[in-house]
Amino acid sequence: MTSHPAWRAIAARLDGVPVSKRVRGGDTPVLLVHGIGPGTTGWLNFSRLIDLLPPRCAIHLLDLAGFGASGRLPAPPYFDVPLWLRQLELALDDILGTYGRPPIVIGNSAGGALALKFAARRPELRQVVAAAMPWGPPNAHLRAFWRSPRDVAALADALRPMTAGYDDPDPEVLALRLKPFQEGDYGAYFDTMLADPDSCAGRLELTETEAASIDADILLVHGREDHACPAAALISGLLPRLPAADLVLMGSSGHSVCSERAADIARLVKHLLEKVTAP
Repeated sequence: MTSHPAWRAIAARLDGVPVSKRVRGGDTPVLLVHGIGPGTTGWLNFSRLIDLLPPRCAIHLLDLAGFGASGRLPAPPYFDVPLWLRQLELALDDILGTYGRPPIVIGNSAGGALALKFAARRPELRQVVAAAMPWGPPNAHLRAFWRSPRDVAALADALRPMTAGYDDPDPEVLALRLKPFQEGDYGAYFDTMLADPDSCAGRLELTETEAASIDADILLVHGREDHACPAAALISGLLPRLPAADLVLMGSSGHSVCSERAADIARLVKHLLEKVTAP
């Protein structure tokens, strides 16, 4: 991070909960929305992609309420899709006031589902990228990932199916993801948040009414070897609701497509940036 402009922290509160946003560089805003998992943060989801984006990108990096540097919700439901959408709206209003233009929104996994729901609510949005977006009832791999890890070995077991080749996770990533569970009662908070995975997945689903309300250009990016959220479910369930959306299936990639294929996603974003500034 030292070779880039410094990050600026933007302090805000939502229903009394402190919500974290960091901003770096540029004049063309890009809003990054992370997924839902043990120890997930904006930085852990997007660090490889961020370092490949052009300097012109003004990167707005969120930690959703309940994750990372943001505060916890004071009472259930902790899996609070309406509140997270209001957090995105808070970020959007700040971006519109600062740049006079909407951002490119990039959502990863559950963050991709939030990004599509966000586009249905806010017609100002013109370009949305939903990467590794889940669809349908969670399978065994996603259920294992949506569970508080009892130790570093259990966390590693949950992370391996997130990659195409069931790779061993980076020890630094393991340490960062495990840290919240070693402090206080965050494990109980996380397990309460995801106590009913089917209900959580249902709350993320883009309804037909929402899909019909989207005017933004939608790009879906998915790993062909996504074991946690198989592409087939997305193709059969979501694509019929988004007939104008583009879909890019990336080989040699699992659910961690924003890391495994970061350079290729960066090239797609550069193409979107060219459309932003086209006369």
